[in-house]
Order: sequence, then C-alpha cells, then structure tokens
Amino acid sequence: MKKYDFTKKGFDLQTAYTEEKDAGKYTEIFKNYRDPLTKYAFSVLEGRVQAGYMIKLACFRHLQDLRRQKEDPEFKYHYDLNKARAILNFAKLVPDVNAGIPLPLVDFQKAILCSIVAWRDEKDRVRYVRATLSMARTNGKTYIAAILAAFYFLIEANDTYNRKYLFVAPTTDQSRVGFDYLRTMFRKMSESPAFRQTFKDQQIDVLTDQIISRVYNNILMRKSYESGQLDSFHYQFAVGDEVGDDKYIGKIRTGNGKITSGQAQEPNHVFLQISTAYPDSNSQFYKDQRLLQFVMERDCDRALDDNLCLIWEQDALIEVDKPETWCKSNPIMNLSPEKKDQMLKSLLSERENKMLDGSIEEFQNKSLNLWLQVKKNTYLQLDDVNAAIVPEEPVNIFGRAVYIGFDKSNFSDDTALVFVFPYLDGANNQRFYIKQHSWVPLARAQNNIEIKEKQDGINYRDAERKGYCDIAKNEYGYIDDGVIFNWLVDFVEKNHLDVQYFCYDQWGMSRMIGWIEQKLDWKTMAVKNVIQTLTNPTIDLRQKFDTREIRYLDDPIIKYSLKNAVLFSNNNGIKVDKEKATTKIDFVDALIDAWYTAMFHFDDISLEKKNKNDPFAGMSEQQINDYFTNNFSF
Repeated sequence: MKKYDFTKKGFDLQTAYTEEKDAGKYTEIFKNYRDPLTKYAFSVLEGRVQAGYMIKLACFRHLQDLRRQKEDPEFKYHYDLNKARAILNFAKLVPDVNAGIPLPLVDFQKAILCSIVAWRDEKDRVRYVRATLSMARTNGKTYIAAILAAFYFLIEANDTYNRKYLFVAPTTDQSRVGFDYLRTMFRKMSESPAFRQTFKDQQIDVLTDQIISRVYNNILMRKSYESGQLDSFHYQFAVGDEVGDDKYIGKIRTGNGKITSGQAQEPNHVFLQISTAYPDSNSQFYKDQRLLQFVMERDCDRALDDNLCLIWEQDALIEVDKPETWCKSNPIMNLSPEKKDQMLKSLLSERENKMLDGSIEEFQNKSLNLWLQVKKNTYLQLDDVNAAIVPEEPVNIFGRAVYIGFDKSNFSDDTALVFVFPYLDGANNQRFYIKQHSWVPLARAQNNIEIKEKQDGINYRDAERKGYCDIAKNEYGYIDDGVIFNWLVDFVEKNHLDVQYFCYDQWGMSRMIGWIEQKLDWKTMAVKNVIQTLTNPTIDLRQKFDTREIRYLDDPIIKYSLKNAVLFSNNNGIKVDKEKATTKIDFVDALIDAWYTAMFHFDDISLEKKNKNDPFAGMSEQQINDYFTNNFSF
C-alpha cells in the first residue's frame, strides 16, 4: 500500500482518495462491503454527503483499513459485517424517548454504531477501546450513546457476570439529565415486545441512579467527575458525557485516567467520550481531537490504531456566513429535506440573535462545533494560534540573525528563552520563525513533576522528551542560572547565530544579565514591564499572527502559553497578562520582550541611541573590526 502522510507538503486527502480509486484499489471493497459505514465513507469522499475535514479523514482511514485486512499482514483488525448487522438490528428496535417507538436512523448514526461495534481484533474483541465523538448540539449524541450502552449491557455482555457500566458527566446535575434519558429509554424497552422477555429473564430493575441485571449482577451506574468516585471499577462500557466542559478540565482529566486505568483489567472494553465544543481549548477533549487528527493524517503510521475519532465540525470560522455548509457540524440535517429546512430556519434565527447581542462566538462554539477563544479579553484567537504551526522548521537557523527574549522564573513560574528568526519565504514574504526552551522548577510542587503538570495543565515530561524544556533535576527543585547561561551560549555557538539583541524584563533580576553583558559581545535591551512600553510590541505581534507571518513547531508550551494569554488594558495601552496564578504565559512574556526589537528587523531601524561624538556607537566589536579592516589599507 502506498504510504500517505497528510502532515507533509505534497499530500492531499482528496487527491489521495482519487488516485487510489482510479487505480482500482477500492473496487473489491465497493463490491463486498455494502454496509452503512462503508457506504457513508464512499459518499463523503465522493462528495455526495457534505462533510468536514475530520470526517473525511475518518472515512479515508476506514477504507484504507478495509484494504489492510488483506494487504497488510501486520494489521491485526478485521471488520465484521455480522457485528454490524447485530448493532443495526438492535438499534431498529430501540424506542425513541420522546416518540416512544423506534425511529429511522440517519446514515451518520449508522456509521457511528458500525464503527464502534463492528471493528474487531484477532480475538473478536472490540478494536476501538476509546472513541471520541463530537458534533453540534441537538444532533443526537446522547441517543447514540444510549443505544450503545443498552447494546453492551444486554447483548455484548453475553451471559457474563458482575460487569460494570458507567454514565458519567462533569456535575451531578449534568449526569442526572443524561442518565434520566437512559432510564426512560430502558423503561420503554422493558415495555416493548422486542425486549420484554429479555428484561424479565435477566430481572432488570431500572432505579434512580442504577440499572441492574439481578440475574447476572451487571450494573449500569451514574456518577459525576465532580465527585471523583471513579476508582476500583473495571467498566466494560463507559460513556463520558460533556467531557469538553471547560469548568472542570482538571477533574475530567483525572477522572478519565481513573476510568481507563480500571478498564485495562477488562478484556473487551470501550470508553466513549461525547461532547460539543466548549470555549476553553485547554480541555483534554480538544487535545485528544488534535492528537487523533495527527494520527489519522499519518496514514503511513499505525499509531493509536485502537482509538476512534469522529468529529462533525465546520472547517473554518468563515463558514458562519455559509449556511449551506452547516450540515458539516449538524449531520442530523441530512435526515430529510423537511428536517434540513426546519434546522436551517432555527439556526439562522439563532445566528442573527447572537450577532445582534454581540455573542456570535457562542453560536460558532455550540451550533457549529468550533473550538474558539471566546473570552472578550483573549490575546489571540485559536485559529491564529493553530495556523502558525508548521510540521518542520521553515528555515535553516544556522548562521541566521536572531532576537532573544528572556523571562526569569518567579517562584513556581517557568524560565523561558525565546528565539525569533526573521526570514523571507520562497515568495519573498517577510516571516518570523519562533523557537523556545523552558526550564521547569519543582520547588513549589513538592519536587514532584506529576503535581507540577496538574497545577499547570502542561505535559512537561512529553515536552522534555521532544526537546522543548528541561525539568529541574536537583534535590531542591530550583533552576540554576548557570545551567541556563551555559545552555544558551552553547546553542548560539553550535548554530553560529548572529545575535541582534538579547532582551529581558528590566525588573526581572538575574545573574544571567550580568554574565551576558560582561562575558559576551551581544547587544542587550532592558524592556520595562510597564504598559506604555509593552503596548506597541503587543499589538504588532498580534497583527503578525493575524496576518499569518508567524511560524513555530508544534510545541505544547508555546501553544498553551499563547492560548492562555489575555489582555490587560487601561488608558495608557495594553499588555499581556494571565487570569489565574497557575496559568503559564512565561513564553509569551519572553516573546514580547524579544519582539520589542525584532519587530523592526525589516525596517532598517536601529534602537541604539547614538552618541554624536562616538562614530562607533551601537556597533559590536566585530563590526568595528570589520570597519577598520575594510576601510584602511597600507
């Protein structure tokens, strides 16, 4: 099979599908697989069903995996059409909570059910132990989750005993709403001719917070992340509802860890995460989506083959003005022309109301399933932060001019060095490539990296493995200035960098400054940490992000800092700040310092105040030597 990596230049998803189809690679699949999931995949990639990039990725992955069953001997999964029939036949009998009778499923709903149930491993266990499902609100996420919970509770348990099943949401109130839906559905099933005997044989009781099979002692329970009581259970099937909720990011992250660690003891388990987008993109749910996007884009690499990602979302903010595309995030619109007209009318009214009251971000967030930075005082929009990411360094930094910014740690803060490399791209456009390296203290985290990571919300150990930071290694958990100085000098010398300015917070005292000024031939610039000084570089940097002139690698510390920076303003101007003490924006502080001088790079402006009596003012020793060497001969 040809290897595709859509993170690299020259690889395009739609082109790849067309090439494979034209080469006849899908002919046998089209002939042998007429199930709803495979049909949906073909319909999406053929353009018969409008869908966003994430769903196209999932559809391409499905078709490629159907090929891998025969073409890749190392591929250990298979698609079981009998399992697909089983879940679809089951779903046909499940009554809708409001209608009281089974309702026809939309193609995308059938595709979800088949994806989760029909893909199996070599021991006939479910392939996808973790499934991430997201779409705009009112598109039936809870309905699909309820069907799956009932299927695993009644069918997949297969006469086994003492199985545990879970429905969990961030708060007690949220979990009660979702579980009430489940209870109502189970009660209607117990009255249905299709399930009445099963409920009687298994002696199923539908209680306030539990659904119990008395014969098998299997229990479907309701819990909340808020309570934290998720230990000591090995859930065969678990549903995490509203896991994107940005008010409980830490509790959800911790709770999910407890769920998945417990499931490791259960041989045939599934953890289904469902949610619409929320304002704060620091949510683990958002991070999971972006990770799985990268995984699916690298079709050449079989990483996380047991994770499923189905995200119905708009592709860009501009689509708020393109109602004809809204079925990308609202796939239920494809149920019927009548349903589409009804939803469009409702969504258009909602959009107009949100535009009039100044809260259009809420519409984009919940009705179009777009992750946004919707705080009014946010420094950068999420789209701008993500658009600056590049898969590889856009320019060779060896021998290049660089502007360096330095932010010294204060107690629990990180220490950050930032490098700004101005360059011209292939079209002669002005660009800036940004790198950083941070030092992470542990002194205020009991010298424990796990505590520090939970406090800050950053996976520092992963960042260290990727070369983006160093974690304090001494017994006291402090960062030594000498270590930073030696690292910096070594980095500059190894790459033969031409340091234009070393910029630092004038009030951030550090021995680093003295060493650099006394031992190195670098220009230094003390940047006053006052709003009058920081306004111009803060505004200019934001404009450069907005106009797509900034580039950086997929560095988690950069992304986290940029997403969490907010603006403080008064009559004198603006500057970057943070809303919580534990929010880390040290990189942004160092970047603003560097930008104080870097923003003038292409303007041929010197920031040195020249002494009229000194013709060499503002020149380095090397520049002075070059002057004498090139201008005098004997």
